[in-house]
Amino acid sequence: MNLLQMFVDGLSSGTLYVLLALGLSLVFSVMGLINFAYGGLIVWSGYALYLLDAMGLPYPISLAGSVVFAMLLSMAVGRIAFLPFVGAPGATLLLASFGVAMALQALAVMVFGEGPRVVPTPSALITSLDLGIVRVSVLQLVALALGAAVLIGLDFLIHKTRYGIEIRAAAEDAATARLMAVRSSRVLMLVFALSGFIAAIVAFVWFAQTGTVTPRADFNPTLKAFIAVVLGGLGTVRGAVIGGLALGMLESVLSATLDAPLINYQQTLAFVLVILILLLRPQGIAGKTLEVSK
Repeated sequence: MNLLQMFVDGLSSGTLYVLLALGLSLVFSVMGLINFAYGGLIVWSGYALYLLDAMGLPYPISLAGSVVFAMLLSMAVGRIAFLPFVGAPGATLLLASFGVAMALQALAVMVFGEGPRVVPTPSALITSLDLGIVRVSVLQLVALALGAAVLIGLDFLIHKTRYGIEIRAAAEDAATARLMAVRSSRVLMLVFALSGFIAAIVAFVWFAQTGTVTPRADFNPTLKAFIAVVLGGLGTVRGAVIGGLALGMLESVLSATLDAPLINYQQTLAFVLVILILLLRPQGIAGKTLEVSK
């Protein structure tokens, strides 16, 4: 068993899960909404990359276009489907989230059909580098670099800018933030734009790995994001980082240690282990225990 290889694989996949979790946690921190439509944003970003490439545009321009598209789509979804429900009960937000997810999937089926569409991937990204005791792909290195860049940029935005102060104020106490002239609609649009940006980054890495996109490709990234945020603790960047890395390492360990017949059940076993962890610590690894006043 190559422990270093296990660590590298777990770190690279964990970085992708961190990005997935961040997209969910940002919206949850401000709105209390678990956005199950997030996977749909990733899928539509993949389709945008496919369409722009089919138009003959250079790959960097296609990638940039898919990022802009995902941000605009996320903001539109936030404005039309979620902003009217600010302050609504959690069940209402959850139903709205499921409704948007199903609508995005149905629209993808109508436009592109059920079959897979090939998402362009530069050949350089799938090149593997043999470093002796460990083998790593260029895509893994790019994923690590993108994850680090997003985290650094997000930390700067949240802690060093006026917009970040407004996001933190709205996340801590929305009512008090409004009294301080913080416009909740502006904060929500910013958060949805950030979520869309991260969704496009995830789509770039995710579909570079799979090679194709289908309307129903939203399930796996949504599931991974949900497990990561629940494992790490809802609504915090720290929780998203811890949860995503923990899930990546857990899957890497299971993949390296399970016998061949059990490999197909790797995701199921990871899910079971996460449930066991949450039974011991329901608030997640980095979450805070909620006290209910009587």
